[in-house]
Amino acid sequence: MRVVLAAARTSAQRLGTRRAFGGLASQQNIDGLSNDLLISLSMNHNNDGRTQAELVANLARNNLLKSDFLIETMTSVDRLHFLLPDQEGMYEDKPRNIGSNATITSPHMHAIALQALFGDGDIPMGSLALDIGCGSGYLTVCMASILAERDGVAYGIDHARDLVQSSRRNAERSHPYLVKADALHFFQGDGFLGLEEKAPFRYIHVGAAVEDIPTALIDQLAPDGRLLIPVGPEGSDQDLLCIKKDTQGNTTKEKIMSVVFSRMHIEPPDTEEAKRIQLEEKVKQLYNEAESLTKEIRNWQAKFKEEHSSRPGTSDIRKDPIANQMLQRFSTVQSDIKRTTAALRVTEPHE
Repeated sequence: MRVVLAAARTSAQRLGTRRAFGGLASQQNIDGLSNDLLISLSMNHNNDGRTQAELVANLARNNLLKSDFLIETMTSVDRLHFLLPDQEGMYEDKPRNIGSNATITSPHMHAIALQALFGDGDIPMGSLALDIGCGSGYLTVCMASILAERDGVAYGIDHARDLVQSSRRNAERSHPYLVKADALHFFQGDGFLGLEEKAPFRYIHVGAAVEDIPTALIDQLAPDGRLLIPVGPEGSDQDLLCIKKDTQGNTTKEKIMSVVFSRMHIEPPDTEEAKRIQLEEKVKQLYNEAESLTKEIRNWQAKFKEEHSSRPGTSDIRKDPIANQMLQRFSTVQSDIKRTTAALRVTEPHE
């Protein structure tokens, strides 16, 4: 998969101070604005840019983004694909409205989150990440871009159906090769319950404040995993905590900085719509698996023909445990596609 991703990426690339600012948090919607940045602004450390590359370069220059591979990642994920159309100041280091009473976090908070989670470069093969409150999908795509190089997957979850749908569209427009490589998925649901069916996660990011850390997220954190989460009451100082779990299941907490995040307001999901979204995701996964199995079966057939100068028959397949297993799995996937597609038709809205 890494070779495919590299080729696709190459193609895609072608085409007293704190007090002075303290009242700002209560006066404006500044979801994701850190007190550290307020101090930085007062010292004329401006992160704004005219392009994505200039914005990220300023974040790096001001020591908010430190790892070279993370600088490359954020540069490659252009913020313009994740904002509402014709929005001004897309490369300013400020939150922006993305609809559904939500905002995309300030770029400096994306940088800090990536640095805290991935900055040490110790990213095992097959790692999984969960982005809770994924909004328009920006950070989830950054995570997927990092993990896909190591055969990993990033999952985004949000309570708002419209945001989940826009996240998918944004990802397909910004990084279609990640979607095609099955390295990126979005779900609708209560993120504070995590995503148990995909756990455990090496990396979990929470983009909304909590007063108490959800037990489900600790449970779904993998050994040696990291959870980044803002903790504290809404409308006042909160602590951005990095929680680490060791191989024995013990956890430690480290305060990264003080922040001001909005709380995630959970709304009852449209159960039919949520079910339809889950079924669509399932069908997509099944088709991808069927395509992969088809290639493996054809490769086996070609190898057999080369070795025996004839095409394999039914008895040849049954004698070979690997080929027999592949065909059985292919048959199961076909049946699952038919059953899931039929269930999806039932959930489709009628005029």
